[in-house]
Amino acid sequence: MGAMKEQRAPSTFENAFYEYIRNLPEKKSKRSMLARIDLLNPPTPEDIQESLRQIEIRHAQKQSVKMLKRVLGPVVAVLKDYYGVFDTLSQADQTPGCVLWGVLKIAIDGLSRFVDLIDKIKAEVLSFSAQLRRLTLYEQLYGQSLDMQELLFSSYKNIFRFWCRVDKECSRCGLNTLLRASTSFSIRKLQAIVDDLKEDADQIEKVAAIVEGQYAGTERLEATLARYENKKERDEGSAWRKQMQSDRIRSWLGGQNINESTLHRHRNNLDVNRHESESPTCDWLSKYSQFQDWTRGTSSKPILWLFAGPGSGKSVLCSHAVEYMKNLGDAQAQCLHFYEFDNEHTAIVTARNLATQLFERYWLLNHDVSEDLQSTSQKSGADLINVFEFIRVLVGELPKVYVFLDGLDEECTVARWKEAIKIIDFVNLLAETFPETVRVWYSSQDRPIIRQQLESRLILNVKEQIRVAVDEHISLKVPGICNPEVDQDTRTWILSELKQRADGNFLWASLMLKTIENEVSSFDEMELFIKEGLPKDLDAYYRRIIARYDKRERELASKIFSIITFARRRLRLTELREAIGIISSENPRSLQNRNIPWRQAVEKVFAPLIETQDDPEQQGERFCYLFHSTVKDFLISNQNIFQQESPSLAIHSISELTIANACLLYLSQDRYSQLLTREAKQWITTSKDRIKDHHLLTYSAKYWDKHFDRVEETPELRQKIEDFLTSSNFQSTIQLQSLFVQGHFDVYTISRCSPNQKFTKRVFPKWFASHNMDGCSQFSKNYRSYISEWHNLLDCANCDEPRCYPHSAVKQLRGELDRCLWGALGPRNFLSSNPGRYTSFMLCDKDDFGPGIMPYNQAISQDGSKVVVLQPSGGSADSADSTFHHKTWNLPNREVPALLGTDTTVSTSLDRKRWDDADLKSISFGPDLAFLRIGSQILSVNSGGEYRPIDRLDIISEHPNACFEDITSRGSLLVVASRRRMPEIKESRGREPAKVDQSSDKSFQHSENLISDSDLGKDSSATQCRHCSREPSKSNHGSDTSPAKGEDPSEKDRSDSDSSSPSGEISEWNSAEESWSEGSTEVDELGNPMTSSDESSSNPSEAEADSEDESENPQDDAASDTAINSYGQLYEESDSDGGDVDFDCGSEEDSYDGDYESDWSDDNNQEEDLHFDSDDEERLVRRMAYSRQDMKREAKVQKGILKIYELAAGHPTQLFTFTYPLPVMLYESPPAIHPNKPLVVWPLSGGDVLFADFEAKSYFIRRARTTTRKTSLEAQQMKQSRSEIKAGTRPRLALSAFISTHRLSARKTTRSPPTLIHRVKVFLGSTASLCPTRMPIELTWTEKEVYLSSSCDSNLLTLLRVDLFSPTKEPPAADYNAVSVPKLPILLPESARSRSVHYYPPQLKTTHALILIGSWACKPNTDDDKSTHKPDDAPNENDTIQGLPETVSPPLGFYVDVEKDLGGWGASNAEEEIDKDKDKGQLKQKMEIFAAEDDCDIEHYFFTKRR
Repeated sequence: MGAMKEQRAPSTFENAFYEYIRNLPEKKSKRSMLARIDLLNPPTPEDIQESLRQIEIRHAQKQSVKMLKRVLGPVVAVLKDYYGVFDTLSQADQTPGCVLWGVLKIAIDGLSRFVDLIDKIKAEVLSFSAQLRRLTLYEQLYGQSLDMQELLFSSYKNIFRFWCRVDKECSRCGLNTLLRASTSFSIRKLQAIVDDLKEDADQIEKVAAIVEGQYAGTERLEATLARYENKKERDEGSAWRKQMQSDRIRSWLGGQNINESTLHRHRNNLDVNRHESESPTCDWLSKYSQFQDWTRGTSSKPILWLFAGPGSGKSVLCSHAVEYMKNLGDAQAQCLHFYEFDNEHTAIVTARNLATQLFERYWLLNHDVSEDLQSTSQKSGADLINVFEFIRVLVGELPKVYVFLDGLDEECTVARWKEAIKIIDFVNLLAETFPETVRVWYSSQDRPIIRQQLESRLILNVKEQIRVAVDEHISLKVPGICNPEVDQDTRTWILSELKQRADGNFLWASLMLKTIENEVSSFDEMELFIKEGLPKDLDAYYRRIIARYDKRERELASKIFSIITFARRRLRLTELREAIGIISSENPRSLQNRNIPWRQAVEKVFAPLIETQDDPEQQGERFCYLFHSTVKDFLISNQNIFQQESPSLAIHSISELTIANACLLYLSQDRYSQLLTREAKQWITTSKDRIKDHHLLTYSAKYWDKHFDRVEETPELRQKIEDFLTSSNFQSTIQLQSLFVQGHFDVYTISRCSPNQKFTKRVFPKWFASHNMDGCSQFSKNYRSYISEWHNLLDCANCDEPRCYPHSAVKQLRGELDRCLWGALGPRNFLSSNPGRYTSFMLCDKDDFGPGIMPYNQAISQDGSKVVVLQPSGGSADSADSTFHHKTWNLPNREVPALLGTDTTVSTSLDRKRWDDADLKSISFGPDLAFLRIGSQILSVNSGGEYRPIDRLDIISEHPNACFEDITSRGSLLVVASRRRMPEIKESRGREPAKVDQSSDKSFQHSENLISDSDLGKDSSATQCRHCSREPSKSNHGSDTSPAKGEDPSEKDRSDSDSSSPSGEISEWNSAEESWSEGSTEVDELGNPMTSSDESSSNPSEAEADSEDESENPQDDAASDTAINSYGQLYEESDSDGGDVDFDCGSEEDSYDGDYESDWSDDNNQEEDLHFDSDDEERLVRRMAYSRQDMKREAKVQKGILKIYELAAGHPTQLFTFTYPLPVMLYESPPAIHPNKPLVVWPLSGGDVLFADFEAKSYFIRRARTTTRKTSLEAQQMKQSRSEIKAGTRPRLALSAFISTHRLSARKTTRSPPTLIHRVKVFLGSTASLCPTRMPIELTWTEKEVYLSSSCDSNLLTLLRVDLFSPTKEPPAADYNAVSVPKLPILLPESARSRSVHYYPPQLKTTHALILIGSWACKPNTDDDKSTHKPDDAPNENDTIQGLPETVSPPLGFYVDVEKDLGGWGASNAEEEIDKDKDKGQLKQKMEIFAAEDDCDIEHYFFTKRR
């Protein structure tokens, strides 16, 4: 059944209508027009208005009405004009004519009323619509008023009356209307209705004014209430925001737990004082004059130091002083901290405790947080300086502050005193800064180191006052001492004995009084107890208590006191029970609940020397601790106290070995032999046990090694620790420390040491590993090597500091230590045997780690199946002779690396210092590992895998100072390339520099004379043309034409010697002529020039063959790129490199295509006159001068040299030589050789690419359309937020890679420019700094994709897979993305940010990919390097951990399953859009060379203004 419609309440108009219908007589209701109306659908005001209009129109259209009005109207008007005349005549002549006039007058008046009725109806109908609209508006505005409803109700009824009356009058025929008009009855009825309507309108208007006033009053009241509510909401909102600010600050301080401990002890001290209220033990302090002066501020010294002996009640006095200050009632703040012997507090914890107490008092006084406090709390809360600043701001805003620090003597170790002195110095500084408002209280024993700090302060030696107070306390508290039955002599003797033995020690007095109260029942027994059983001092009292334990309890008590005495913090009761259980268990490898002692049995041993306190963090848990520091001193001094009465092996001596063994045994359990796993946000063991139920676990992980520090070393104990370190349990321990031990893996610096020297927490016992620089044990070195590599996972994964934003991505991996590359730590590292998620390795043997710090060099085959590692032997870097150890590793089918052959040695001459100083690669390999270059010497590999020098090959004979860094090969063909020159050897001061060998070629000497020393070995981009990024006298799309092939060398030398032109110098070394294949200027959809069918050829037969081929296949090679998706389709013999990569970060709008730029830009010419003025002429002259200067600069520009050798004939034969100016330096851009054709491709500079045919001795150069104005490696600054700018953060650099795929011609491979068929621009991310000589990423080329790999700032693997070809489907799928990334993260070691990271995809029939990380050498910065400025947030490649001053690491590697470890490949948003209408990546057509002096033949030019 459908839902019923909601009934709508009838409106006032409808109610008036129904009321009017009900009140009509039955006769009228049947005859009136209302009888024709459907009462279920009453009319609306608009219906009535429309009905009246139609009635009036129909009435006016009647013929009778028209005729009577047209005929009688004028007559009646005329007769009425003569009414006065006719009346006068009738009065003067009273004849029958008078009667006739009277009858005629009546008729005239009736006719007049008839005419007026018609006009009146028309006029009222016209005004009715306006009145009806007003009533509707009144109802909408004031319909809620009862008075207004009554008036509207009456008005609507009158409207219905008017409606019916008009309908009735207009429905009569004309004669009937005329006859009824003879009397005024009908007119009066209509007029009465109209008058009622007007009266209603007047009343409505008056009531509307009244209702409006009522509404206004109500609105004013509501507005007042709304303002009140708004103010209340604002106040509540402000209070809520202030409360949130205060809660945030409380969370920032994080001192609630330690504050609870402080307040607990303070309350206990007050309870002691109240319990002894009958004896004035502390009341004397408030009457002490010096204390009174200190509290009132009349003392000149705001810092007070109260000292007394142990057990004198100093802490109780401190609490009494705090309470006394609170009772003064002033608006003051107090903060209190107790130093405790069994609870170590760092300076940051103590400062947070003080700050929390001060802030709570500040909040109570103000209920607001100032802007200074808010801004200070925005900084890192882990920094002690920030907490100190917060306290300083608080103190400045509080009226008066009292700081109480008790128990300074409890900080008895050097480390703890260093933390305490930080607080003391800061508090003293506060008192000196605010001497009127800050008062400081210190209470402690008198120690020389404390006196040294506080001897200039207000000192209170209250020994005598405490003695008097203790004596009074004894006099009042001795049981029965006031009994009148006791004689005075006995009373005096008892009191004197007790007072003498107490000697002002409140602790001893309290303990003795409790003992007398519990054990003595008469004065005779008291006298006997004092003579024979009363302990003389605290030690005797403690012996007496321990002697009470029976033999069965001594075993448990010895363990309890040993553990609690040497615990590094207060232990919880559950932790204590598990520690006892693990050392008591017969099978400590598996602790069971049955091994753990009952809680009741443990608590029975506590009283009275051990007390408990509720744990504020865990409900129902309690802390256990010795009730006084003198108990700990006694137990340490009497370690065999429990064995004196009943010696037994089960009874432990009071030694730290007990708790040390407990921690080590607990961590060595079988359930921790594997790493913990995370399930439902909880960490569990492999047996599904929750870690939170293992109570001693986190304590053992943090303190296990510290407890062995003071344990005597034995061979058995050392072996026990070594077994633990080499087991997988230690791996789990590291995981626990990473998860639950705060700051365990933090790296520290020391002010007195170099900033590059890093320090970490000691993790092994002091006697187990020496920590001197020269005596660091192998365990320490191995461990520090591990944490230096995986610090980001161990520490930064748990870091909540906002400044650690680069490591935010690692937080999701916290605790996952199986991601560490354990095997890559090296075969000699004791941690390398730990299990991991990946199969990892280090390419070295155990014997490879010898003395020396020379870096490794490695080369990897193109498929990653073979790696050659070359390591220099030890020796001075200045030595001219070098020896290298060479090893070749085979990685077949992604298995464990295998060493091919034996270790071989390579000896050669190499000036390593000269190469290193010039920042040049001294060693490089060919892509197929067949050739090795060491310095300027080339070696080839023989059948035995050994590298031997190539006989009679001297690549520097013609260019002695050229640095041939890049080599490549194909079979017996060798290609070497040079972009930079070696710096000249400079002799020591006072000697002339060495001269160039006189036997060198004269032309080379000529070239050397043109190059200054300052320009060698550096980028010469600063010498380029001011108006473009190329040499102005050279074509940016082609090379200068060289001499003909058959030219006599002697003639060439003579012509070169006569010419000083740089172009002559360059062409002198070119052994080829420039050549190219002509083509049409048609372009494809990518904007490439397409080669037409009339492509020319130097061989007529070849041209005819090409024409025949093209007639058979009408589609040109360049036009078939849409179907290409592999190298096989690209060209069956194409080069395996397959693409060019250009790194940039500029926007596409800033792209530069290499065209010549003129000074006559539009902006310069908008306001020019229509004539050639002198300024234009000067500009042209200046332009010509620039060209001449550029030609002179060209001599200083570095030269690129390419050489090709054939080595198959038994002796090297030079096939090809090419030299070219390089105004812009490129790095990591070696030449590539075609696998079958005689083609070598080499990127030059400025986008120019050389295509050389070394058989035909020809070449051509094309410029690639780049994506930036400069083709060198370039980065763009990223936008910074205001907060980053305000914080002074250096802007980061955004990097991109532009990858283009070009197709070579199948017929004219060496002579026809390739065609662009695919291009992708990829965003690589941001970096803090960039080294131009090192590629920020590594490239791995495959048949269809290229892989870009690197390590990002968060040490995660950055891996991009980029398609080299467009998809085969046309059009491509909507979700197609040319760039893919792994779905799961891979974590890399810290040093990977300074290493090369290579990715090699899975080979056939395998699913595992290979990730190889290159070698690494770390050397600390020297003082000479301090002037070199680096960004603050840039990674420092030379940062070292203390104990590893200089680190060398060979290559590392590991295997990953593409589906399991990488999660497969997913679409990436790194692809950047490239405008299709732009020609990025294309090779430009050849253009004629522009020579400024020859081609700039100028004449006058008339400029016109742009409109």
